[in-house]
Amino acid sequence: MSPRSHSVEAVHAACGIGSHALVEARLSEIGPLRDRATPADTPPLPPRFLRHADEQTVVGVRAVLEAMAAHPAPRPSFAGYGVVAAPCRAGRFATAQSLAQARVGGGVAVSPHVVPQCSLHALAGAVSVAFGMHGPNLGSSGGNHAVAEGLFTALSLLADEAAAPAGGVPGMWLVLCGWDREPALDEQGRPTAAASADEPICRALAVAITADIEAGNGMQLAIHLPGLAAVRPAAGPRPTVTDDILALARALAAGRGGFWSHRCPWPAELLLEPARAARLRDDTASPAREAA
Repeated sequence: MSPRSHSVEAVHAACGIGSHALVEARLSEIGPLRDRATPADTPPLPPRFLRHADEQTVVGVRAVLEAMAAHPAPRPSFAGYGVVAAPCRAGRFATAQSLAQARVGGGVAVSPHVVPQCSLHALAGAVSVAFGMHGPNLGSSGGNHAVAEGLFTALSLLADEAAAPAGGVPGMWLVLCGWDREPALDEQGRPTAAASADEPICRALAVAITADIEAGNGMQLAIHLPGLAAVRPAAGPRPTVTDDILALARALAAGRGGFWSHRCPWPAELLLEPARAARLRDDTASPAREAA
C-alpha cells in the first residue's frame, strides 16, 4: 500500500481488512471478563494478565481475541503486526475511584497500578505484550474524536511502514473503544448503577488491517484528502464515540454491501467501501468527485 495522488489536492491511501470484531460489556460484566478463557484457536493470555487493567483495556483485548478467532484461514502470524489503540477518556473511571478511595482511606488505599494501567498507551501496550507483537504500538486520541484520530493514525502509519525500504510491518491492529456514558460513582468510589438495567456499556471494535488491499472480505478502509476547502466537519450534533464505533462495526459486518463515511474534524474524509468500487472510482476520478 502506498499513497496515490489523483491530483495536486487529492491524496488517497487505503488498506485491506483481515478481520474485525465488536465486543460490548456492561460495567458489571467486565470483572468476569478479565479471567474468561480465550476463544478456541487463539493465544491464551498470561495468568491474571488483565487483573489491574483499565476497563477499556479489558474489553479492547477481548475484541482483538474475537477478531483473531474470526480471521479467515489461513490466519497470518501477528508477530510482526503493530497496534494503534484509540480509547475515549481511558483511565478516568479508575482515577476517579482512586481519588474517592484516597479521600476515605488515605494514600495506602490507592493502587500503584493506576498510573501504568490508565495511560493513553496502556491498551496498545497490553495488546502488543499479550500476543507477542513486535511492530510499533501507541495510543491515539483519548478524546471525543477517537474514531477519526485512531483510524487516521493507523492508516497513515501502515502506509508509511509499507513504503519503507524493508517493507515495514505486514499489518496493524486498530482498537477503538469507549463508554456509551461514563460510570457515575458515589462518595466511596462505588458505581451507582452497578448491576442494573441502566448500567454503562463499554464497546470496543478491533480491526486487523493490512497493506494488501485485496485481503480479507474485499473491503478497504481509506483516507481521502481532497484539499483544504473541500471537506468540512458535518454540521449539527456530533455522534458519540460509541455511536461512531457501532456505525463502523455495522458497515464492516455488512461485508461487500457495507459503506461508511466519516468526516474528520480537519479537512479529511475516512471511507469504508468495497475495494472493487474504490478501484472503479479511482479509475474514473473526476474533478467533481475530488472536490466533493
